[in-house]
Amino acid sequence: MRALTIFFLSLFSLPLMLNAQSVDEMLQKVSAAIEAGQHGQAVSYFRQTISLNIDRTEMYYWTSVDKNSEISVNLANELAIAYRKRWNYDKAYLFYKELLQKAPNNVGYLESCAEMQVCRGQEKDALRLYEKILQLDADNLAANIFLGNYYYLMAEREKKQLETDYKKIS
Repeated sequence: MRALTIFFLSLFSLPLMLNAQSVDEMLQKVSAAIEAGQHGQAVSYFRQTISLNIDRTEMYYWTSVDKNSEISVNLANELAIAYRKRWNYDKAYLFYKELLQKAPNNVGYLESCAEMQVCRGQEKDALRLYEKILQLDADNLAANIFLGNYYYLMAEREKKQLETDYKKIS
């Protein structure tokens, strides 16, 4: 019985060890591609490591990537997209904020950051971001839709409050 238990534990832990080795190997490939100046290849390897183990890949980004290099923007964007697809809006927002520090007037980053704020329930911050987007690009559809809906709902809420207060008076 004991031998059977050890056999099954080793059988189930083998894929985990192989996965850990492949993540480390892929991260080494990312480092080698960055050093060789092959940014497209590095981003491709990085994307593969995200699918293997996003937490280890994130740790690699924070500890091993030079934040002043041009590839750091691509890697942060990959992590933001991956966390967004996994519905982890807090981490996606963190990486979009990281991207905004490098390009504060990038409408795409601002729009994604505002969308993450809405998903996180931070409508006031999203409102501020969408207003900034409209200052940069007055024809931005997402910002116009959000602000139109937001102000309409606020007006409806105030109208309902006025009607309720008026009924109390009469």
